[in-house]
Parts: sequence; structure tokens; C-alpha cells
Amino acid sequence: MRRRVLGICAVAVLGSLLWAAPKERRGHFRIPFWLASSGEQASPAIRPKDLSASLGGAPTKVLKVNGPEDDLLVLVVFDLTEYLELADSAKQAFTAALERLPGHALVGLLRSQDGLRVLVDPTADRTALSDAVRAIPVSGKAGLLETVETVETVADAVLAKADIRVAILYVTDSDVGNYREDFTNPVINSSDSGDLSRRFPEQLVREKVSRMEANLAGRQAPLFIVHLNYRSDRLNEAYQVGLKRLAEITGGGAEFCRSVVEIPTAIQKSIELITSHYSVSLEVPQRSLKNVEIQLGLAGGEGERSLSYRTQFAFK
Repeated sequence: MRRRVLGICAVAVLGSLLWAAPKERRGHFRIPFWLASSGEQASPAIRPKDLSASLGGAPTKVLKVNGPEDDLLVLVVFDLTEYLELADSAKQAFTAALERLPGHALVGLLRSQDGLRVLVDPTADRTALSDAVRAIPVSGKAGLLETVETVETVADAVLAKADIRVAILYVTDSDVGNYREDFTNPVINSSDSGDLSRRFPEQLVREKVSRMEANLAGRQAPLFIVHLNYRSDRLNEAYQVGLKRLAEITGGGAEFCRSVVEIPTAIQKSIELITSHYSVSLEVPQRSLKNVEIQLGLAGGEGERSLSYRTQFAFK
């Protein structure tokens, strides 16, 4: 099974990242969820009969559940452009977290500068991964916004082909002003105090995030972002809010570090959420659906509050 999974993952990542987007209506789709009250205890096995689910208020069938004990692929993308101290701390924290990953977790390592590049094929070789992480340069333009949809497409292709869990982790120090695309919304008429470009300088980045949200709402792999350098200027605050929205719409989350000492905790927290997540496969009803509300609960009557999961999904 491991050899088959590794082969599928390697093909998906290495195929020049040219996978076509998986068909949206193939009878089922997958979302991540967590046991909100599991604490430090070992996560119990959950079977389809243990869950109840509905889409847009109509019951739907739970087809399969993959849990923390099942195979996992983590696509890790480094997006480091500026401060060596922050980058070195992130690299050290990530290599330490690698050693604590379970043996059934494979990691594929990528870099987002100057186009998405595969650095290490999906592997369980922690030494090879650690060596590659240490060698990642800190340079270039920010690449998160330019590459995240491609990585999500690859992750969904793997989910469609292999019976495993898949998650994405971005480690970034990106400044919104360091992208090839200009998000600064330059002032059109400097003599006009009512010029909207002066009043809403963050409008371009908000529009970019909204377009990306619409696309990611139909993706199935949870996205996690660790941002190493929180910035408090108006444009970067809008950008950082946007990153949080992009992660949460997939069922993942974002951590923002205000100092170097917060980096190890942020990375470890994201890794723990990734390794502890469940992936549930839900049947798509025959009736036409577009944007639907998801309700997921434990069938034993403990209610939805015992679970943490994404509540929206967009069918194309």
C-alpha cells in the first residue's frame, strides 16, 4: 500500500504540476475535521456509522473516514524572501517537527519563488527532508498567492487517486509589496482628495483574495499557513486577513508570528493539526448543488459541538 501511495503522490507532484483539476461531480467529496475535545488523548477510530452528515439541510451518506492512524501526505511549501533570522528559526523548527511526525506520514517539499519547484519528492526520509530544508535560499519575490491554487489542485488530484489524507503547509515571510503583481493600488489622481484609490489602498489585494476564495471553496485539502513576520501597516494587514480567509475556507488555518520566539510554536501547532485531522468522504446527492452548508456530527448524540470542520463547500 505504501509503495502505491508513494508512486501516486510522486507522479502527482512531479508531473510538471500539470494535473488537470479533478472532476467536481464524481459522486463524493472529502472534507477535513477534528475531534474538538480529544485533548492529549489518543484519537479514537471513527467509522462512517459514527457520523451523521447533511448538505444544505438534506441528509447525505458518509462513505468513508480516514483518521490520524491512516496514511498522510503533507505538501510543504517554503516561501522565504527576506530575513535570515526568521528563516533559520523556521527551518530549525520544521526539521525538529519532522522528527515527531508519525512513520506513516510522507512529506513532499516545494519552494514557491520564481515558479513552483519540487525540492524533494514525497518521502518518509526525514534526513533528506531536513537537508533540503536547510539548503533553501532566502531570496526572490513572494510566491504564495501565485502558487497556492496550483498546490491545491495537485493535492485534490492525489485525494482523487489515493486512499490517504492530504494537507498543505505554507511557511512564508511574504510582504504584499514583494509580489511581482502590484497590489499597492497606486493613486490615480493625487490632487483629488476623494479619489477612491487614496481611501482604499488595500482594494486590489482584497479583490485578489476574493477571487481566490471562490476557487478554493471547491478544493478539498486543508491549507495551513505559518507567516513568520506579522506586519501592521494597512496594506499588509489586509493581506494577512486575506491569507487567514484562504486557509479557513479550506478547513485549515493560519498562524502569524510577531517575534522570532513564536515561530517554533506556530509551526508545531500547524503540524499537530495536520497529523491529527480526519478526512471524511461524503456522497454528493443527485440534485443540483452549488454552494452548500455542511453539517457534520457524531451519530451517538454528542452533537456538532464535538467536531471542528469546514461548514461550506462550493461545487462547480
